[in-house]
Amino acid sequence: MYRINKVIETKADQIEIIPFGDLHYSSPNCKFKKFQELITYIASTPNCYTIGMGDYIDSILPKDNRYDPSDDFKMMDANIEIIRLTLAPIKDRIICLLTGNHEYHLHSAGYGDPVKRLCSDLGVPYGGFSSFIKIKVIPKTHRSSLVIYAHHGWSAGRRTGNVVNNVENLSQYWDADIYLVGHSHKLWATRQVKIGWGGQRKVIFGNTGSFLETCSWDTSSYSERAGYPPLKLGVLKIKYYPKSGDIHLSE
Repeated sequence: MYRINKVIETKADQIEIIPFGDLHYSSPNCKFKKFQELITYIASTPNCYTIGMGDYIDSILPKDNRYDPSDDFKMMDANIEIIRLTLAPIKDRIICLLTGNHEYHLHSAGYGDPVKRLCSDLGVPYGGFSSFIKIKVIPKTHRSSLVIYAHHGWSAGRRTGNVVNNVENLSQYWDADIYLVGHSHKLWATRQVKIGWGGQRKVIFGNTGSFLETCSWDTSSYSERAGYPPLKLGVLKIKYYPKSGDIHLSE
């Protein structure tokens, strides 16, 4: 687990935080153009920052039962370089990059963690599988810091209910304002209110979506063969108002 401190100096009324992940670049079902559109949005939007949630590349190795020998093979180094070049224009907007289970497959196979290499090349913090992220917006007239707990994720399945329960259960053990989880490829958010000595506090839970279609025309994939349902692609957009502490969500 990692701790990431991010200080943002702005007089703006709001900042935007967009977590992205589960790109699975090199899969024939990866909608890379949609991801490039997100990068353009982040680069062109003032006070917009991002958190990488892992699984940027599709590292299905031959020993994996999801491996499809008909797919065109691209060297992992080339794939990682494409991700680096794509993220380079927004490197100053990246709060951190988490690693995912696909990157861990490469690491356990002796390749090393490609996310550590990406972070080193881009000069951004490495977030491991999970991180506490504290965002402090200055000047000092703003409220206290926003705390995010981000985890690549571990829970997947065909129904959303179990995934929601697993994410909301994080608040039993980890204290944050926002809980972000990837891996399941689902895109949703829920809100709860906690009451304490100082009054009420809004707590947000979110699954951060994907850029990988379940099935695409003229291709074949593991998710299609396994009968997974189609999912909405995209990201969560978090708008944080540091003067009031309010948090708004959109997709």
